[in-house]
Amino acid sequence: MKYLKYIFLILFSFVWLVGLSPALKTKLDEWNLTKDGYRFGDLYRLSNLPQFKDPVKKCPKQIFVEKNNGSKKIHLYIIGDSFTEKERIEKEDFAVDQYQYVHWDNILHLKTDTSAINILLLESVERHFREKMISPVHNLVPDSETYVLKGPEPSFMNKLDLAFSSDGTEGRLDAVFLQNDILLKLKEMKAAFTYHLFHRADKKVTLVNNDKNVVYYLDTDTPAITSSFTDLEDSEVDSIVSNVSKSKILAQKLGFDHVILSVIPNKVSVLMPEYGNYNKLISRVYSNPKLDIPYIDVLPDFRKMKEKAYLRGDSHWTCRAQDIWLHKTNALIKKVAQEDI
Repeated sequence: MKYLKYIFLILFSFVWLVGLSPALKTKLDEWNLTKDGYRFGDLYRLSNLPQFKDPVKKCPKQIFVEKNNGSKKIHLYIIGDSFTEKERIEKEDFAVDQYQYVHWDNILHLKTDTSAINILLLESVERHFREKMISPVHNLVPDSETYVLKGPEPSFMNKLDLAFSSDGTEGRLDAVFLQNDILLKLKEMKAAFTYHLFHRADKKVTLVNNDKNVVYYLDTDTPAITSSFTDLEDSEVDSIVSNVSKSKILAQKLGFDHVILSVIPNKVSVLMPEYGNYNKLISRVYSNPKLDIPYIDVLPDFRKMKEKAYLRGDSHWTCRAQDIWLHKTNALIKKVAQEDI
């Protein structure tokens, strides 16, 4: 019994530390002691509904990318979110000579090369675009060299709050202890039972199209500005476009020759825009007469593809949809670069 007490003490201390420490969770990931909780999709991870269990696969590299043969080199910089992060998009996907990505939450210190054509691509998923354009971009800093710096460190009290917050703790405990195949199957059974008996799913997802598709709750049911169905006044569209233009001016002062905009549609905006009163954020921004930068519009293409545009259990696009975006992006890069050759 004495040794059993110590075993339980060590076990529960470890559980407590995992729940408390993001750093320990990161180390366990690095040591391959945890399963990737997103391997079947972020929406499946939230819902655990077996009908949306769909293994996420890395998209094969395409051969359509023609390398830049112009007299000037092309340097592409992206301020983006999860759609253009390195797990999905890399330098090899673009017809450019140099490539740099920074997440909206981080800061890019940069020194642009005046001998090259410098292009800045602003990429945001639809649900967060309104938030991003409350003001002009603020994460570009001129410097003697180019590198990415993480955003400002939270204060000690904020770190303490985050460490003890239920969402973060539950997420870490779930990732470490509940993502193995056996327990995942039990979670599926529980989710399926709740769905079939009470027609209820996890509150962070929304079932649409007679429950044939699953989307992120921020796209539908929240009154905040992330939803595709939250009211959008013409004055706010004008403000968004104005801040895009101010971002262009700021970028030009930092040495950029061109700025490009890309708003990736919410999954529900493609699969079921009639879910509510769709606010048409993307088309209204793109068609605004004061928008003075080129843009990449994939919403019509994705709507033609319907379910084939997005992964079944994930809020991100399929390889086919990603290819469409890359084709359009490379074509636009080539077009704007030719203006300087």
